[in-house]
Amino acid sequence: MERMKSNKKTSKRVRYKNFFLGVVLTGIMLLVLGATCTKENDMENNRTLKQLYEWYRNGQISRCKYNGETVYRAGLNAYDAGSVIYDKEGKKIGTCRYAWGEPDAICGQLTECETIYRVKDNIWGEPPIDKYGLGNEKSSKGSQSSG
Repeated sequence: MERMKSNKKTSKRVRYKNFFLGVVLTGIMLLVLGATCTKENDMENNRTLKQLYEWYRNGQISRCKYNGETVYRAGLNAYDAGSVIYDKEGKKIGTCRYAWGEPDAICGQLTECETIYRVKDNIWGEPPIDKYGLGNEKSSKGSQSSG
């Protein structure tokens, strides 16, 4: 009888330890997956970002939302240069050149914009940014705008 009570106590401890271990492992797995997914989302459009950097290495690139989708706003480091809006595949979807007439409607509908690249010594007087290390990669192309 004494032995049965001892076995029940041991069994409860084992179950508690297994439950606790399961919770801890699940938590760790969720943290790892969350970190991995965030990194993948940050660089989900790697080809587009590289292309935009080629065109706007002497300027600024921001990641924004438009109708819930990721878009990019990019402009050169020049007065009255304006900016161009690209979808996540790198296709031009809008132009925001306020000095040269009415900008496209999309220009006023961007939300959650974050600058991910900005050239050093820029006309905006802002610090340089290179969130994804785009400037660290070797390139054979020039720094012209596509827009």
